Amino acid sequence: YERLPSKGEFRSKHGIPEEKKIILFLGRIHRIKGIDLLIEAFSKVCKEMADVILVVVGPDNGHLEKLQKQTLQLGIAERVIFTGPIYSQEKLSAYVDSDVYVLPSLYEAFPNTVLEAWACGTPVIVTESCALSTAVREAGIVVKRDSNQLAEGIKRILLDDASSKECCRKGRALINNVFSLESVTAKIEDCYH
Repeated sequence: YERLPSKGEFRSKHGIPEEKKIILFLGRIHRIKGIDLLIEAFSKVCKEMADVILVVVGPDNGHLEKLQKQTLQLGIAERVIFTGPIYSQEKLSAYVDSDVYVLPSLYEAFPNTVLEAWACGTPVIVTESCALSTAVREAGIVVKRDSNQLAEGIKRILLDDASSKECCRKGRALINNVFSLESVTAKIEDCYH
């Protein structure tokens, strides 16, 4: 994460104009991930903001077709990109180019994607059912599993540059101070002592 891809690489590969704001989901395309809630919230954001794109990255675990139908029913299919799975530098470029990372899961034990987003300087929004929600409260936005709350959280990050930058700063501080290899190793050693 010390040598992140240059801004614009992911946008260029997927034909996303620079002026569009990217809302990113990255994970398995599975019912438990709550992507349907994100799509519903995104449709509400679209009513107020013309310059937004939702990018859903990840392998299909049997839920993709349902989500694609949902985007068609809501009239937002042309504003949602399903990339399939991506890895390595391309995955990092997705975080780097995104304006916010959203994890709307029904349940989430310890989502590495939140840490990856912070390490790439991307603000984070999660639902309360995410085990990292306590940390995210310090450096991002935590919402109930409600499409209106989620839409409001997304708009807050996208429209308030100062709030977005503050979330990024605090997220990176958590990565360095709480979730770094050194910090975690020290905590484990303390437990054993």
